[in-house]
Amino acid sequence: MVDRLLGSSLQAEAERIFAAKRDWHRRQAHLPLKEKVRIMLQMQRDDYPILVRRGGLRSWEKPWDIEP
Repeated sequence: MVDRLLGSSLQAEAERIFAAKRDWHRRQAHLPLKEKVRIMLQMQRDDYPILVRRGGLRSWEKPWDIEP
């Protein structure tokens, strides 16, 4: 009985998480292109220090030095 209750609560939580993820992707898809590029550039800048610590990057792997 406990396993069934735990399983159903985990299933409900997984469904809630996947629904939230679908909604987030739907909202992201409707963003203007300029905002999508801004987000991508910010993610590159945020990840750059981690990537540098892991080893050298090639020129095309470095963040773009532009503003959207």
